[in-house]
Amino acid sequence: MNLAEQAEARSRDRAIVSYLAALILLLVAIAWIRVSDGSWFAIAGAAALSLTSLPIRLFEWRKLTPLLNDETTRDHRRSSFAAGFWVMLATAAVIAGLPGLHIFDAVIATRVVITAGLMAALIVFATLELRASR
Repeated sequence: MNLAEQAEARSRDRAIVSYLAALILLLVAIAWIRVSDGSWFAIAGAAALSLTSLPIRLFEWRKLTPLLNDETTRDHRRSSFAAGFWVMLATAAVIAGLPGLHIFDAVIATRVVITAGLMAALIVFATLELRASR
């Protein structure tokens, strides 16, 4: 397997892991919505870190780094950040605007907004990466 094929395989693996990270983030947010033990914060931080190029630079093989962090991947990352931002903004507007949702305290509302934005960013990134690998 040459270098380009290895990079394609790692890119597909990264997209699948992004889908799984979004699912795990949702499950943790639902299961521990009222618990403040730091588990949600750790998983949300890991999910946000996975959207950056830092894991590629730290843990990947050095020869694959330029192939895994090319201009297409950077564009996918920018698009996923934009999607996450707009989903966070919409979620915050819905929570603030609907009178029945004022039962949330600030911590829970923040978790809901961040979880929604991170999930959107992870799903958009994974979808764009898989679409590019075809």
